[in-house]
Amino acid sequence: MNVHIMGICGSGMSALAGWYNALGNNVTGCDGAPAAEKVISLKKLGITVENGHSTNHLNGIDRLVFSAAIPPDNEELAGAKALGITTLRRSEALAELASSHRVISIAGAHGKTTTTSMAGWIAQETGLNPTVFIGGNMNCWNGNFRPGGELAIVESDEFDRTFLRLTPSHAAVTSFALEHLECYGSPEALEWAFQVFLESVLPGGTVIVPMEKPGLGFWAERIGRTILTSGPGGDIDAKIGEYRGWGEKYRLFGCNGFIPAPGIHNVRNAQVAVALSMACGIEADKAMDALASWPGVSRRLEKIGEYRGTTIVSDYAHHPDEIAAALSSVKKLTDGTVTVVFQPHLPSRTSLLYREMGSALRIADRSYVLPIFQAREEPLPGVDSSIVCDAARRSGALCEMVSMEKIEDVLKKSSGGVLIFMGAGSIDNCARRVLREAGS
Repeated sequence: MNVHIMGICGSGMSALAGWYNALGNNVTGCDGAPAAEKVISLKKLGITVENGHSTNHLNGIDRLVFSAAIPPDNEELAGAKALGITTLRRSEALAELASSHRVISIAGAHGKTTTTSMAGWIAQETGLNPTVFIGGNMNCWNGNFRPGGELAIVESDEFDRTFLRLTPSHAAVTSFALEHLECYGSPEALEWAFQVFLESVLPGGTVIVPMEKPGLGFWAERIGRTILTSGPGGDIDAKIGEYRGWGEKYRLFGCNGFIPAPGIHNVRNAQVAVALSMACGIEADKAMDALASWPGVSRRLEKIGEYRGTTIVSDYAHHPDEIAAALSSVKKLTDGTVTVVFQPHLPSRTSLLYREMGSALRIADRSYVLPIFQAREEPLPGVDSSIVCDAARRSGALCEMVSMEKIEDVLKKSSGGVLIFMGAGSIDNCARRVLREAGS
């Protein structure tokens, strides 16, 4: 089958491309703003990526899969429908691909990519040969998809109601926050969607919910699913050990473990991954032994270099809870200065959460705020990154605005400690380029 993917350089779309490709389909794609590193990784799979959208891409295509960011009046999408080509949204394509697998589904506002990669790594290292679909790159898998067998460990995003199309054998919600209200309209509707997602778990399945939001499992419990709570005081509650390096020691289910990533939030991700692995029949000690060699996910407190004694880190955090967790983890690891260059993501998110973003930035010793990364959205009147910077200053932070062209100056002023480039947009590529040009 000839499959064409619009928006193929997006994290979820490129993983779909990998899945279709692994099944023997001929895959092509296009993107309005193709990222060079993603084009290279797809090319290694034999997948050609075109720049921009055009009806010329439709010749010989049997199926077109499109990102939710593609507007319905797009010429290429409309052309495919006019030609009678089967068109699927990302969420529909994922559900179709997963339908022939035994699915372990991991959702949540924060931590789902890390937890999915951990669960996938455990399954791989214990001989289960999983198919893994995640929203972040793992160098050991050459991207964000691992081809494998009948067991599929799937990051299940609530955006565009994607997770509601899946029917998992076991499922977990890592955390709950008011995200993607543009899809749901209200906090109540968002919470209801998570409840429906967990209710879809098959008979005999295990459901894991955060201790802070146990009600998410109400309907799943009503129909007989096993409900476990994760977090302080919950059924799954790891105890943190003493460790001063880039990682964490912990004790869980009577076993001692280690993860090569810092932060209490990462221990919490690990405990969910271990519990899901146990639901799949893997013993706790074997799961935790496997996690000790987990290679990590790109852009999750990833060390990308050193510059004049300063450790340079890239992190994907863009929600206030994620920002606070990442900065708190790094503060614990260094006696030096912690500096963050933060790129807000989406005007809509910034307008709702700028106060909380500013408060979270206060954890750093010094912070810089870049212009908002617009992504799929149009600008909003009165909403720019200055409102984040002002909120940070009001909370007591040492914070100032910075342009993308000036982040090299921030790097060159560094002297020891840790410098974090943080955000879900273009900040990572820019940081790596600047670091490379500075001669790291």
